[in-house]
Amino acid sequence: MAQLTADAITGYKQYTIDNIAFGKYKVGSTYYPLTILSKEIQPNGKMLVRVQCDHPSTGNITITEIQLYDIAGRLWYTDSVNYSLAAVLQSLRYRLDIEFTVSVAATAST
Repeated sequence: MAQLTADAITGYKQYTIDNIAFGKYKVGSTYYPLTILSKEIQPNGKMLVRVQCDHPSTGNITITEIQLYDIAGRLWYTDSVNYSLAAVLQSLRYRLDIEFTVSVAATAST
């Protein structure tokens, strides 16, 4: 059975980190830009992206989705969340732990 090498998987992870360009978060039906604070590959192999969602308006809000896009503007990552921000809070810092896994589909031979 053929399989990707550890170097290939590391390369895919680095490609992903290098190509995450911007993100958005959703409040109600509106998406707002978020700030990417850092992107890295951790020693355990997980990709870590830290983002900040600034409070977009007055009053209490609930963030329901976080999205990340690549350099071509394509959606690469989406996460349904449920974070409430009180009117006195100015931002939410969010940590995205992304695990890259590879699975191989078995094929039947006759």
